[in-house]
Amino acid sequence: MALSDDALVIPGIGYVYDAPVGTTKPANPLNPAVPWVDNGHSSEDGLKINFDISKTKRKTWRARAGVRVSVDDVSLTLGWTALQLDNISLAQYFGGGDISGPGVFGVIKSPVPVERALFIRLVDASKEVDLYVAKCAITAAGEVTASPEDFAGFQLEAEVLDHAAAAHLMQWLAPNLGTPAGP
Repeated sequence: MALSDDALVIPGIGYVYDAPVGTTKPANPLNPAVPWVDNGHSSEDGLKINFDISKTKRKTWRARAGVRVSVDDVSLTLGWTALQLDNISLAQYFGGGDISGPGVFGVIKSPVPVERALFIRLVDASKEVDLYVAKCAITAAGEVTASPEDFAGFQLEAEVLDHAAAAHLMQWLAPNLGTPAGP
């Protein structure tokens, strides 16, 4: 692999969008159109990605060491801290909510993960790398932080789920990825 300065990204700005499960990635990533919804401000901590493969080493009667490794499970999660205290952040954190009255978000007694499609933009000046997920379950990932020194924050985690119509669990999108463009 050759050194490529163009493949280095410092995501100085990040955008998180969600849409109904199975929504295709935006045609215009710079301005995702309806049904994509901008999730607003998030913390400077940025995006956390965790990819975990659970595997088993298989042996035979004759071999002391394993002769094959099989993948038992794959876990892919995305994490960020939402800063806006609004219906979207609260519903994602608390597993839904009652917004039937003006000025009130009611935390419900039977929360469920919020299933959505995700589109995340990681912007480094004129460069950009995007992530697309057709289906994920968004839930609380830690404590709500509220102090006089910083914005209130809601730690969120999106567990990527299989979507029958999607070819991949997640897609990384950037000009330098995949098959090289023609001349």
